[in-house]
Amino acid sequence: MSQKLKSSIVNIFSLGPIGFFLMMNFVGTYYAYFLTDILKISAATVGTLVLASRVIDTFAVPVAGGIVEKIHFPWGRYSGWLWLAPPISTLFVTLMFTNPNFGHTATIIFLGAMYILAHMSINLTEAAHYALMPVIAYSDEDRVLLSARRAQAMSAGSLIFGFVAVPMIAALGGNDEGRGLFLTVLIFSLLQLAGYWLAAAVSMPFDAKNAGQTGKRAGLREMAGQILKNKPLAILIVAEVCRWSASLIVMNLSVYYFKYVAIKPVYFTAFLTSRSVATMLGTAVGQYIVRRTSKVTTWNIGMGINLLFLVIAWFFYSNPTLFIVLHAIAAVGHSIVMTLSAAFLADVAEYTEWKTKANARGIIMSLGSLPIKISMALAGGVAGYSLSLVGYVPNTETTHELAAAMGALSTLLPAVFAVLALVLIRFYPLTEHKVSIIRKRKEKFLNNQT
Repeated sequence: MSQKLKSSIVNIFSLGPIGFFLMMNFVGTYYAYFLTDILKISAATVGTLVLASRVIDTFAVPVAGGIVEKIHFPWGRYSGWLWLAPPISTLFVTLMFTNPNFGHTATIIFLGAMYILAHMSINLTEAAHYALMPVIAYSDEDRVLLSARRAQAMSAGSLIFGFVAVPMIAALGGNDEGRGLFLTVLIFSLLQLAGYWLAAAVSMPFDAKNAGQTGKRAGLREMAGQILKNKPLAILIVAEVCRWSASLIVMNLSVYYFKYVAIKPVYFTAFLTSRSVATMLGTAVGQYIVRRTSKVTTWNIGMGINLLFLVIAWFFYSNPTLFIVLHAIAAVGHSIVMTLSAAFLADVAEYTEWKTKANARGIIMSLGSLPIKISMALAGGVAGYSLSLVGYVPNTETTHELAAAMGALSTLLPAVFAVLALVLIRFYPLTEHKVSIIRKRKEKFLNNQT
């Protein structure tokens, strides 16, 4: 019987990567803005660039999981990747926010390549971090705790981002906003590096002794089958994509809303901060609800709140203060569901091991980052094309039509994805009772093998 994980290990492993969430919040919020308003690339071109780059990035996620599952290091099967990949991410993420002056077409190609290379290394890091969760945590209690702490780290990263991003850009850039964006993302990327190295350090003793294997190792064909023929996994991923899209579209378009509708920078700072506080609150509330109901019920409650207050916010887009408050309440609903992601995925891993009688836990757990990757592609593409559809021109005068368009895009578009998330989760087949039965059958099979 394994001892309960020390709280220090749980906290360092799960909360150490706060820097990663700072970096990803920055990329998700400012990259499209950097391309349109700093480099003056057209909104339609940005939409195409971001969508194409993120589609490639998305397909690279399971590839990264397979690489992490197959290529091991002497100092740790999974933790070795946490030493290797984050420095590469730091380099390429910072290059995403540069203007190399290669000419219009060459610059667009360069920035797209930097995005893809950055996110390939990020995929390796995330695959390793997710795969380590069932390795260092042996009990259900510890795994739930790791999942909750990771959600809280994400919330903390968002909260810190809301407080510091706008002031840092202004302070570091002065009259050069592009320089401010570059230096800020550089700092966040270095914090990402330090955080993952801390996580690698505390996980190495567990990784060296046991990589969480409970059955035969899966081959490449079996790994592919676990992804392509796994109904619960497919439903969960699509539902998670819609959930994340409902949040990320808001973040992508909020920059434009607060520039052209609210106008005052203090409003954007308040918006980011309020969403981050709401996210922290929602993760705590989510833990409380799921202990008393079920994961699917908790999902429905959270996304129902999200949908309701996004629609209400549309009616009050002309009032920035009320708009901020309503979006914060919507964020509480979304973050209630954030605490469920790793728990859902652990259920799918149990189901997959039982069905295949093979262990590819690393690749299954690595897919935890796939929904947000797909959502970033969707959100970036939807934002760019939506702006183009309403005739957006950078640095134009604010008109009533432009304000109304920004208000609708930042509320009704994400509401559509919230509806889809609510519908899709109804088809998820792994209830708590079914998972309990699967776990007992799997244990019986393993006992018979020995």
